Amino acid sequence: ANPTGPLTIAHGRQAAFGEALARVLKYAGFDVTKEYYINDAGRQIKLLGESLKARYLQMKGVNCPIPEGGYEGDYLIDIAKKVKDEKIDFNQFAADLILEDIKEDLKRFGVCLDRWVRESDFFKRGKVDELLKYLEEKGVIYSAEGSKWFKSSAFGDEKDRVVIKRDGSYTYLASDIAYHKDKIERGYDILINIVGPDHHGYIPRIKAVVETFGFPPENLHFIIVQLTTLYRGKEKLSMSTRKGQFISLKQLMDEVGPDASKFFFIFRKADSHLDFDLELAKKQSVENPVYYLQYAYVRMKHIIEFAKEKGMDISSGSVDLSLLNEPEELSLAKYIAKFPDTIEAVVNSYGVHLLAEYLLDIAKLFHSYYHKHRVVTDDKELSSARLVLTKALLSVFSLSLNLLNITLPEKM
Repeated sequence: ANPTGPLTIAHGRQAAFGEALARVLKYAGFDVTKEYYINDAGRQIKLLGESLKARYLQMKGVNCPIPEGGYEGDYLIDIAKKVKDEKIDFNQFAADLILEDIKEDLKRFGVCLDRWVRESDFFKRGKVDELLKYLEEKGVIYSAEGSKWFKSSAFGDEKDRVVIKRDGSYTYLASDIAYHKDKIERGYDILINIVGPDHHGYIPRIKAVVETFGFPPENLHFIIVQLTTLYRGKEKLSMSTRKGQFISLKQLMDEVGPDASKFFFIFRKADSHLDFDLELAKKQSVENPVYYLQYAYVRMKHIIEFAKEKGMDISSGSVDLSLLNEPEELSLAKYIAKFPDTIEAVVNSYGVHLLAEYLLDIAKLFHSYYHKHRVVTDDKELSSARLVLTKALLSVFSLSLNLLNITLPEKM
């Protein structure tokens, strides 16, 4: 992502999805590396630097407008206050400070990356030019109309793509070629790119790139995470990142908390547009799905603790499970048995929402069961059987919430 401003809710949805998917894949036995690719070498970084310089000069009393297409957000005013010398590299200064904030926001969001990869590093190490020369020698890059083109149409793309423009500047594709070659050289069997909805056209050209390097294009997966529209009740909130009119991920966490933010982001399919109601996310009631889940977890935990306080044996040694014959008990037992299949479905489809839906179904059943039946009763044999069921539910629930990166509360 471009380090041109605070993380937005669009970034937040991508991060929540990526972290949850990585956790499920690791649980399923895959060796997973989580990376954040920093686009810090393109035109947007130049615009960011020019916008920061304009803000700095404005603070000095100079009438200097924000450049056309530049960044108008107030966050640049805060960064401008930290500038001590106008001879600095404004591009680098702004990008570095914004990246520090991005890392802090992701840490608070519970997203821990294994690697931070800078686009600029591929240029500094000469990797971009080295690979373009290699591809030119292979005949898949050619010169025409004063530019250099990647022959992506030969690999199924609708047309060839420019990698070096007439003015000598590089397109994103040039450095993306270097980044994907770097990942291939590190020995990964599967590559998963989590991108925004403006990247549809990007997919065939990158698949063409990896095929050029001998990597199976079917092992390069793109997950397009659709946009999120924020509502405050029925009021739709308008946003524009470039104009600085947006609610950042940090502001969202301040208002509704990290857990509600994450769960709302992942309980819809990633490729479906998401309407996010801030008021609903703040409700401490069963209308709020994340509250509903955490409340179910706390209830299960409380039942087990209550039984221990009563001195009951909650081991599953010689318990007669045939006593569990209430419809809700049988349904809950079936849902527990579905857990491995649910994990397998997420792994096969990358559909993290399936685990969220699974948990919501269990929570609904459990809350209904809780209101109809007492787990700890005077009937010791029945109580023991129900405690075994509750322990199994608690185990599945705590594991699943952890996989979704949702906090396990002690009490509510």
